[in-house]
Amino acid sequence: MSSKSQTSVSLLLGALLLAGCLAALAGAEQKTGSITATGCLQKGAVVDRFHLIGRDGKAYALRSSSVKLSEHVGHRVTIKGALKHDSKRDDYDFEGSEVNEEYGKGKIADFVDVEVMSLKMNSASCPAASRK
Repeated sequence: MSSKSQTSVSLLLGALLLAGCLAALAGAEQKTGSITATGCLQKGAVVDRFHLIGRDGKAYALRSSSVKLSEHVGHRVTIKGALKHDSKRDDYDFEGSEVNEEYGKGKIADFVDVEVMSLKMNSASCPAASRK
């Protein structure tokens, strides 16, 4: 095979590899979306981070730049938001937070990161079983 043919084959393989990587990244971004969940809002381990355990048992790590979540701690709420990875949570998940204390014991599921866009308060209090 000539040098020119080898270069063409290398470029073609490189382009295919790049296309495959871009397709994988596009697939990862498609996993983002919107979500609605109802449960008792709890204060998280870090400032401006909150938790909600939904009626279905799913655990959500909440944050918001537009909704004052701190005003609704201890309330039963319905949130609507976007599924968005919270890189700040990576820093504290396994460093002494309440997630670490129960992680892997079947008590606390891994949290789904949500950027809250709206909140509706359903009740000013939560049932005793929902509170920490």
